[in-house]
Amino acid sequence: MKKITPIHILINNTKNAADIRYLCGVEPPEVAVFIHMNRRGTLIVSEMEYNRLRRTVQSGITVIYPEKIGSTWKAGPADWIQTYINPNHLTVHADFPFGLAETLRSKGFQIEIKEKSICPQREIKTTVETSAVQQSQHAAVYAMNAAIEQIASSRIGKNGLLFSGDQILTSERVRSTIGHALLDKECIAQETIVACGSHAMDPHERGSGPLYAGQSIVLDIFPRSVKTGYWGDITRTVCRGKAPFELKKMYKAVQSAQRMALQAVKAGVWTDEVHKAAANELIRRGYRTETIHGVPQGFIHGTGHGVGLEIHESPRVSSAVHQKLQAGMIITIEPGLYYPDLGGIRIEDTILITETGYKMLAACPKQFELEKD
Repeated sequence: MKKITPIHILINNTKNAADIRYLCGVEPPEVAVFIHMNRRGTLIVSEMEYNRLRRTVQSGITVIYPEKIGSTWKAGPADWIQTYINPNHLTVHADFPFGLAETLRSKGFQIEIKEKSICPQREIKTTVETSAVQQSQHAAVYAMNAAIEQIASSRIGKNGLLFSGDQILTSERVRSTIGHALLDKECIAQETIVACGSHAMDPHERGSGPLYAGQSIVLDIFPRSVKTGYWGDITRTVCRGKAPFELKKMYKAVQSAQRMALQAVKAGVWTDEVHKAAANELIRRGYRTETIHGVPQGFIHGTGHGVGLEIHESPRVSSAVHQKLQAGMIITIEPGLYYPDLGGIRIEDTILITETGYKMLAACPKQFELEKD
C-alpha cells in the first residue's frame, strides 16, 4: 500500500502566525496559506506581497500568488489550495477555520484534524532564537527600570496619592513611559500591566487610574521585537513608600517561592514538580489557595510558561501539565499571591533551561519598597 505523504495546511491567523514565521522566516501581514509537504513549503500570498516575501523567506520555501497558479486573489483560500494541489489528504490544526474545512471537503479533500502543533521543535530554542528572546528580555528590563524610576521619584501627596511633578501619577502614565522605552529598543508593548491596589488582585488586570503609596503596584512587561518577532517577559512588584506589614510578608513569601522554583529547575525535571516547589513554599508560609465567596485567591495561576514567537507557548509550568524540561527551553518563573483585601504580588523572570540548572536571560533588581533617602 502506497504511503500517503502528509500535507499540512496553515492559514495565517493569530494562532498560526508563529508557526508560519518559524517555518518561513517571515510573517505575512494579511491572509496567506502555507502548504507544508516533504519538509518543503509553499506560501501563497497576495501579488502585492510576492516580491518582498520571496526575497526574505528561508531556504526551501516557495512563494507564489494566486494568479501565478491559475486562480485569483478574490477566489479565496479554498480555490488556491485546490488549484495548487489535487484533492488529497490534508492535515490541519484543531483551530482551522470550520467553513474553509467544509469547503475543501466539498471539493474532494480529506481533512484530518490534529491537536499537536506542526512545529513541536519550537520548544527547544536555537542559539539564534535564544539571542532573540534575550534581546527582548533586555528591552523589558530597560523599560522596567524606567517605570520603577518614575514611581520611585514620585511625590506622596494627600491620602497617599502619587504625583509626578504637579500631575497625578497614573497607571496610564507609567504604561506610556514603558511603551516609549520599549520603542527605543525596537520593541512593541502590548497589554502592559501597571496595576495598583485592588486592581493588582487580578493577575491580568491592566490597571487604570491613580497610583497610591503604601499599596502594591504590579508591573508586568512583555515586549515583542519588531525585527525578530520574539518576546520577552518580566514582572516586578513595588510599593512607593513604606509598605504595610502584611504586604511585605506576602512579598517575601513570593520571592522565596520563586527562589524555590528556580532551585528545582534543570533539564529532566517535570514541570509540575517545579510548580509544586513554588506552591509548597507558599503553603509553608501560611498562604492558602482557595475560593471564598466566589472569588479565587492565593496562588491562582501556574508557575510559568514558554516564551518564544508567542508570549505564552509550550511548555506550561503548572500543576496540570506533566512534561519534562529539556535544555534549550525558555520559560518564565512567576509565582504570585492575590487577595481582595491586600492586592497582589508577582515576581517573574525569563530563563533558559540548561542541563544543570538555568541561565537568567536578563538581570533586574528585586526591590519592593521604594523610599527616598
